[in-house]
Amino acid sequence: PVKTPSSETSPVSSTRQHRDSDRYCQLCNAWFNNPGMAQQHYDGKKHKKNAARADLLEQLGKTLDMGEMK
Repeated sequence: PVKTPSSETSPVSSTRQHRDSDRYCQLCNAWFNNPGMAQQHYDGKKHKKNAARADLLEQLGKTLDMGEMK
């Protein structure tokens, strides 16, 4: 059975997205052989550091966009 995230609107796209996240992390450019390796990666320091960096860059981008609107 394939687990599907309940927050997604389309069951087909959410199933595919979940399966893809078990094989590849776009944020870290990392490939996984099985869901266990994926889970270890997502719990690890490197992924958390990259996720924090991406979140910060997104927030800074929004701040800059709002400054240009004024």
